[in-house]
Amino acid sequence: MRTIIRAAIVLVILVAAYWGWALVGAAQLASAASQGDPEAVMQRVDLPALRRSLGSQIARAYLEQNPQFQKLLSLERGFVGSVGGGAADALLREVLTPENIAALLNSGRVGLPNAGAQTSWRAPPLGDAFRAGPLQVLMNSYFDGPLSFVVGLDSAEGRYGVHLHLSGITWSLSGLDVPQEVSARLAREIAERVGGAAERRGG
Repeated sequence: MRTIIRAAIVLVILVAAYWGWALVGAAQLASAASQGDPEAVMQRVDLPALRRSLGSQIARAYLEQNPQFQKLLSLERGFVGSVGGGAADALLREVLTPENIAALLNSGRVGLPNAGAQTSWRAPPLGDAFRAGPLQVLMNSYFDGPLSFVVGLDSAEGRYGVHLHLSGITWSLSGLDVPQEVSARLAREIAERVGGAAERRGG
């Protein structure tokens, strides 16, 4: 019986330590962003994975807004590889610059290029998760895989999920869950780009 209790205690300690390590990784990412150092931030960002994460959410919103494509295109092959795929990739490349990623994590704001204007995309700063207190950040964080950790951030538009993946000994930003309102806004931007490109070709 004592052996079982000891093993349970050791397991709890290991889980707590692993959870704490992931939180430290998230805090280090927030700290790098708060210092205004895009280079340091990008050392903790898996940019291709981040683009895929946002791209899949934009794809779903795009298909919801354009149901005529749902029978013709699968989510993975259709949108990303064909309709709007080039525009989506171009938009994400414009938005997900080192400076914009650092700004989004630090201040929660980034400019979206839209016909020469700047449409603000607002999200809670990652540092807010830690300013809320230890208990709150514990309640708003979880593992969705052995090497994948998520920190939740609440906003007026809904909940954001900051995904971190353990790469070597570094927890790196690998994805961002955005509220439906945000993904729909990005999808509309994609639709406008696709429509504008079609008009230019037709003209």
